[in-house]
Amino acid sequence: MVCLAMSATSAFATAVAVANYSFETSPAFNNFCGGSCEFTSGLPIPGWNYGGGGSGQWITGGYAGNPNAFDGTTLAYSNGGSIWQDVTTAAAGTTYTLQVEILHRTDYPADALAKLQVGGVTVSTATGTDLGPGTWSNYTATYTATAADAGKTVTILLQSYGAQGDWDYVRLDATTPEPASMLLLASGAGLAVLRRRRVR
Repeated sequence: MVCLAMSATSAFATAVAVANYSFETSPAFNNFCGGSCEFTSGLPIPGWNYGGGGSGQWITGGYAGNPNAFDGTTLAYSNGGSIWQDVTTAAAGTTYTLQVEILHRTDYPADALAKLQVGGVTVSTATGTDLGPGTWSNYTATYTATAADAGKTVTILLQSYGAQGDWDYVRLDATTPEPASMLLLASGAGLAVLRRRRVR
């Protein structure tokens, strides 16, 4: 008797919740820069941690020819510092994909990074194509967690090193593979069976 076997693999992608992912939740703006341009300074960004440099939220209002936020009206910025958020716990074999919109200001050089960290260690830095001054560009970082990563904190880190970094619309997806499944073809299960024939 011969049994035939088939295997199948699939994966499931789910969105990981990112608090204040588009930076629309903000404290009262405490600085004005003309027209509808305003920003926060010295105030926390709800849902995010920050350190080093000045960080906050900004409604450009077309300031210096800069475009509005990519999603909604508000974006996040940091002047040579960092903002970050712990978002989930790593699971071995799960692939994490971070996407962030990064602004290249008209009046500053491009100086923004987006990173994925696991257990406080950077495992992937987002890459993308800078579309030039006055534009938003999508940057993506991808990392598949190892067995050693299991249970460690996954963090989204947004950094600038020089002038100002500007970010919007932060998303994280987790893709988990489904273990291979086997379908055994056997007699009595309605699956292929070779029968011996008696030779006379």
